[in-house]
Order: sequence, then structure tokens, then C-alpha cells
Amino acid sequence: MASIIFDLIALVLELVFWVVWAALPTVLYFTAFALLFVATFGRITVEFPETLSRIGWTGLLQITRKGEGRVILSPALGVIVGFVIWAVIVSAAIIVHAYRS
Repeated sequence: MASIIFDLIALVLELVFWVVWAALPTVLYFTAFALLFVATFGRITVEFPETLSRIGWTGLLQITRKGEGRVILSPALGVIVGFVIWAVIVSAAIIVHAYRS
């Protein structure tokens, strides 16, 4: 009976891990989408460019500039920027917590 309970707990934890792993790029994309637009007053946005070109091993990473001066990042770069934003936030939280105690 105990092994069935442990197997169910392991199955639920694995399911939670895979759901978080699958949703993580979406969270990072929307973080970059919202924060870059707000922080740069709309001068940098994350959206699908008209043409995507494959650049070596990096996939579909592209930075384009519109005529009105807006810079458009591809969704792949948006995920990377979102990761960097969250890494800075978590690092700052750890540093603040370490110096408080």
C-alpha cells in the first residue's frame, strides 16, 4: 500500500514538473512582451516579424527595426529576454534576503 502511495506522489510531482516545464517559455515570453513594452515606452516590442530567417544553430532569432524607430524582437529572443528578467529579479531577491538577515 505504501509503494502505491509513493508511486502516486511521484506521478503527481512528475506531472507538475512537466506542466511547469511546458508553460515556462510562455511565461517568459509574456514577461518580456509586457515589461519591454512598458519599460521602453513602446520602442521595443516582442512580436512575430514579417520574415523569419534561420541563423545557424540559434534557430529563429531576429531583431528588426521598423521605419518609425521601433525595434521588434522575435518570440525566441523574447523568451531569452524574459529569462534574463526573471534571473535578475530572483537574484535581487536572494541578495536582499541575504543582507537582511
